[in-house]
Amino acid sequence: MKLILRLGIAAVIAVAGCTAQIGGAGSPSGGGSVSGGTGAGGDPGSVTPPPPPFEPATAASSVRKVKNLLTGMTPTDDEIALVTAQGAQGLQTLIDGWTADPTLQPMYRDRMLAFFRNTFQQTGFNPAEDFKPQLLTNGGFDFAATPGDDIFQRLVQNIQDSFAMTAWQLIADGRPFNEVLTTTRFMMTTALKATYLQIEMPRSQAATTITWKVDESGTDIPIEQIVDPTSPNYLTFGDVAPTLNAGKPTIVCRGTAGMVNPFNGFATLFQVLLGLVPQYSTTANSVTTDVCDRHASRPYFTLSDVSDWQWVNVRALAAGETRVMPYNLPALRQATELALALPRVGYYTTPAFLALWNTNDSNQHRVTANQTLLIALGASLTPASAIVPLSAAGLDPSHATTGTECYGCHKTLDPLRQFWGTQLDFNDRNDFPAKAGGGLAADPRPAMTGGALAYGNVNATGADMTALGPLLEQVIDSADPKLPVSRFALATAQKLCYFANSAPCVETDPEFRRVASLFEQGGFSFPALMRELLSSPLVTGVGSTATATANGFNISIARRDQLCAALSNRLGKPDLCGLAVPIPSSAQAATLKIATSIPADAFSRGSEVPITASVPTLFYSSASELLCENVAALVVDATTGSIYSSTMVPAAIADMVQRVIGYPPNDPLYAGAVQILQDNYDAHVAAKASATNALRSTFALACEAPTTLSLGL
Repeated sequence: MKLILRLGIAAVIAVAGCTAQIGGAGSPSGGGSVSGGTGAGGDPGSVTPPPPPFEPATAASSVRKVKNLLTGMTPTDDEIALVTAQGAQGLQTLIDGWTADPTLQPMYRDRMLAFFRNTFQQTGFNPAEDFKPQLLTNGGFDFAATPGDDIFQRLVQNIQDSFAMTAWQLIADGRPFNEVLTTTRFMMTTALKATYLQIEMPRSQAATTITWKVDESGTDIPIEQIVDPTSPNYLTFGDVAPTLNAGKPTIVCRGTAGMVNPFNGFATLFQVLLGLVPQYSTTANSVTTDVCDRHASRPYFTLSDVSDWQWVNVRALAAGETRVMPYNLPALRQATELALALPRVGYYTTPAFLALWNTNDSNQHRVTANQTLLIALGASLTPASAIVPLSAAGLDPSHATTGTECYGCHKTLDPLRQFWGTQLDFNDRNDFPAKAGGGLAADPRPAMTGGALAYGNVNATGADMTALGPLLEQVIDSADPKLPVSRFALATAQKLCYFANSAPCVETDPEFRRVASLFEQGGFSFPALMRELLSSPLVTGVGSTATATANGFNISIARRDQLCAALSNRLGKPDLCGLAVPIPSSAQAATLKIATSIPADAFSRGSEVPITASVPTLFYSSASELLCENVAALVVDATTGSIYSSTMVPAAIADMVQRVIGYPPNDPLYAGAVQILQDNYDAHVAAKASATNALRSTFALACEAPTTLSLGL
């Protein structure tokens, strides 16, 4: 079987006639480059070969690439004919149609949410560890046992998705995309609203703690009674068995009539909302007796509470204002506004971003500030961009003495990090402990808020966190004096270049600057940017550009998100790889285990270059082959949800060529691809394979075709 697969793939490559480079040597992103003395093999004195002569891409490959990028689907004959006749204008018409089509638009939305999670660095944190600062030693996430059902996993996904959903909704509402720098409105669920409030709950001290109870009789006490001060069940939570993850505690109290156990503290109360009743012990004569083990229970957060996305406006908590409690779910379900002590502005103050880039009494928000610049401007503080700031506020004398090697960075980074340091303590809270204690460093509240941005053409101070976004918007790139462009516009367009090509666009490329400038001059319309960039030869390869001259036209592998989404959408099997569900099904879990071996888009600390793998390594080939073989069993003669039947082989093969490989019937390569798959099927049958296994092998071959596993052919 393996030999036949390999021969089949080679034949498909021959049919495709690929002459462009796939992950050229000399560039981490896959494009070739002149290395100035170090060649592809890393030998000093060698020179990376120049890219091969430019060969314009066809209309078919352009449509196949762009439609796959936006929706994961394959092109039709009519779509290819339109672009053949009208070129870029025809492709722009298709882009507008795909992104608005009721069937394809949800696929586009999911693609963009994955892109935004990565772009704004809202994913990759460990909830069991990285929320310890914000939640004060994890208060609320420090379970030490599995909570009931899957609400916690869904809440973690909410935390990752919130700003991606915010960016998406800004686009859907027709708002300028640069509002991601300044927004104080966020897309939230009820559970997210409670989490934002939980972060601001006080430390468990006698004067500020809360007392509450758990009724172990098994009575289901509605949350409406629990939050009603006039109810006999006020702040008394019922312990009801969960549907999932019930666990097996040694000492079980649930079902004990008349047992009502007292507790205190906001952290363990939040755990009850998530489905975990804390351990209850009593102490008498200095002897502690465990009465009830910690155990899973049914969460008070419902499925609706982790899926009811809506706009929520965040404003400053007024002096003396009574805040909503995180357990007041009836109020939070209706709330479209949150009054908070912490500033929540843009992507750089979300709980996810602050958890990923934790600060401490040594770093003091320098990593937070630098990662913010990397996202907003596509660059960090360098000697070329650094200027002496108007304000030296926050300059660390122990690191930034004039004349030392650290001074150049600190003199600009330290005033910038004051935007965070004057409004969030070392734990990214608003507590500002005046004295050290309880494992917390002293961090007295500063007398004033605000900071300074000294970068490029901008050298200004701001009074508080809301001033940072407008300052970032003002930074201009003047690398080409004839066409200066907003750094935010360039950075956003560059991230889309990596998304589309797994490689950068040259920022001095006139075509790239034209696209970025149109984005800026058009009021930062993200749909307009997508339409202009994805129809540009920078992405389609139908014409030569300065980027192609410098690096070649890159054809990359389909990374994990792209490949899994494409297979799911083309085969009509939502989340085939189990990437977006809290607890995958058995079939999804098996596919997920394989899919995790395929490289995914990511980002790095301190680097403006996103991680977008482009080279089809042996690891990628092996993982994608296993994934295709796994999916084959789910779609060919499957027990449930089967798509292909071994009793209808010709129809199945024709559909695989169109739906999986991406050649519509009028494509000149269509007939050859059909023949390759038919030959593969016939060879397996001749080798005494069953009809089912022969067709599954044929599907795996189609799934491993270059047009399936790459972006650009």
